[in-house]
Amino acid sequence: MSKAGVFRLRVPGEWRDAWLYKEHVLLWGRDGSLYMLDMERISKAVLAKHGPSRAGLLDYLILRNDWKASSAFRRIMSMPEVASAFFRDFRIEGNELDLTVSLEPIKIGHENTPGYLFDSAIYANRLYQATSEGLFESHFNPNHEIDEMPLMQFLEHETRCVSAQYMAVNASAEERGLWFAPIRLFDRDDYGYAEDEYWDVLGENEEGYPATPIRRSDNRMEQVADYSSACSSAARHLLNYTDAPIPGFLRAHDVRGRSHERAQFEEWMVTGYEQERSIQELTYKALDFRDPYGVRDDVVSDWDDGAEVLGNSNHRLLVKKGDVLEVVNVSAFENRDVAVKKNLDFGKVNLQDFGGSEILSTRDLASGFAIELFDSVSVVTASSVFRVYGEPAARIRTFRQSKRYKDVLAVVGERDLSLVGFIEFDDEAAF
Repeated sequence: MSKAGVFRLRVPGEWRDAWLYKEHVLLWGRDGSLYMLDMERISKAVLAKHGPSRAGLLDYLILRNDWKASSAFRRIMSMPEVASAFFRDFRIEGNELDLTVSLEPIKIGHENTPGYLFDSAIYANRLYQATSEGLFESHFNPNHEIDEMPLMQFLEHETRCVSAQYMAVNASAEERGLWFAPIRLFDRDDYGYAEDEYWDVLGENEEGYPATPIRRSDNRMEQVADYSSACSSAARHLLNYTDAPIPGFLRAHDVRGRSHERAQFEEWMVTGYEQERSIQELTYKALDFRDPYGVRDDVVSDWDDGAEVLGNSNHRLLVKKGDVLEVVNVSAFENRDVAVKKNLDFGKVNLQDFGGSEILSTRDLASGFAIELFDSVSVVTASSVFRVYGEPAARIRTFRQSKRYKDVLAVVGERDLSLVGFIEFDDEAAF
């Protein structure tokens, strides 16, 4: 099992939520106000206070986390002298670096969202907020100053979870159901407002598309399942978490095209979903759960196996049975039925590796899963399990779908926000 170096950068303040988006940190104050910090300010502050070595670690492990995953980085880290220099500060501090920068964020002109904020998502310069009063959408563009950010209401009842990607927004409203709406973008000849319409001005988005003005999508949503406590994408498809131990699977109807006339590249766009179906039997079979009475070892019985999917990271599902965690893959390729198979990269993980604490929630990372416990946060990857945060967390955000922050956590604590990055290593000589 490999080890890991963990880098934490703390931003003092009493926050409710946080997102990393387009080289900016978006922060919610506890009164519902919105604030923004740009990454350049953070980088300069770390350089000035902690020096170039730790500023370099900040770049690779948090601000430009995509560099860490590049073949160029792996190649240069294969040189022992380079690896030794890179890990020098970790070696001195005992594998963990915990820094603090005191910066005053900029308050954004934003209409306060009604109700208590349960969840949020940012996609294509749209800010979605799931609250006790419904689902709301507003505009956010860090490259274009806007004094006011008008709210549009999508749902009028309590909404617990919101997810947005593949040109679609999905929302979970518990007994009110699971909801879906496409995000439609429209070109416009000039920037600004039009009568009875609100127009966004996009900079480069997370997928690297060029700047273009777009019109806000309408606020009509379609109910696609009767009950939903949370939802999450599995590639372009959707997983619906309910009171059942295994989430339901909704296969996506999608098309490949350009989101607007000026888009440089094509992308997948979800236009709807098939009826929700159960993947419980497939999941049990993938994990080799058998008939407990031994009558037939090739059939999964109706017996309650006690297995539960804790969460997913794209197509990977983290399954708990007793004190053991395992990972399976779920897929639905074109012209093929839904399939669930054991993930051979991830081995079995015992809950004792977390100290035996109860798992409160999970979040998705490119390399695995972030696990929230009562008093800490740990990360599970294919090669290791390690703690990244040693305090109770009020909110955890991860950004697997982003370009720059696929393996970064934003952890809201009692008195600050921690941006957390990590790097695994096998060569003990590096330390």
